[in-house]
Amino acid sequence: MFSRLPDPDHPYFSLPYQHQRDLVWSVCGPALLDCEWSPTQLPDGLRPEVQIPTWIHSQVEPEFRSTRLGLMFEEIWHQYLHQTGCSFTANLQVQKGKQTLGELDLLVETPSQHWHLELALKFYLGFGEDWIGPNRRDYLADKIHHTVTRQLPLAHSEEAKQQLPENLSKLKSMALVRGCLFHPAESGIAAKLPSEVNTNHWRGHWIHQSQAQQTLPESRWYLLSKPQWISPASVDFSVDKHTLLEHAEIHFRHLDTALCAVEVVENQQGKWCEQQRWLLMPDHWPNQP
Repeated sequence: MFSRLPDPDHPYFSLPYQHQRDLVWSVCGPALLDCEWSPTQLPDGLRPEVQIPTWIHSQVEPEFRSTRLGLMFEEIWHQYLHQTGCSFTANLQVQKGKQTLGELDLLVETPSQHWHLELALKFYLGFGEDWIGPNRRDYLADKIHHTVTRQLPLAHSEEAKQQLPENLSKLKSMALVRGCLFHPAESGIAAKLPSEVNTNHWRGHWIHQSQAQQTLPESRWYLLSKPQWISPASVDFSVDKHTLLEHAEIHFRHLDTALCAVEVVENQQGKWCEQQRWLLMPDHWPNQP
């Protein structure tokens, strides 16, 4: 498992395709949380023996049914389980009569244990007591509460037990949460981490657009599209800070969405490898969406 971003010459950055890096990072990347119901280590039987398995080089790019990052993350995990030969059931709906109580993300059979896994890929920005999603509709505290009180107990409800095969009657439940927490880079904004957060989580920074000129370092940069957020980037070119800021000015003139910029350094193979991730936010965030 990775405990931090790999160095530029790590074999991770030698993987030529993004879907390969997405799979490796989704499975072996640092956990966002570290608590009893969401530990940093994968269960036995799901943990890969090496960070970069040899079969990754023959992986075919998945045809995602959605561009939503959370659903893409789920499909990446389905692909991983198919490759490792684990028997699993995905997205099992739990019904009470005609009412749907919820959905179990994954039911996985390993030699030693049957698991109920709830999968999540999340990106939050720290602001005071809150960790907030870029669109302000999602809060880390709410996600933690919903996972503990609704998602994980659902597999052990009477309704779920009636729908589960007999061999899956003794399940252990855990949440598998990946993603990045963006810490405020501006000195006047503090952020307090919940106790459930992994101390070695994937860590980025965020700033308001008006602070970018004075805060961002004079590095080489690359702008990520939303589907590229899943894993650390390895790209063929980079731009200087001036070009980045020009693009940011045009972006925020027309849009109120987050802009994800990564600091990159060149490795021995001529690839530009992500070493730090930043989110640039409109100046009114988070007071307005």
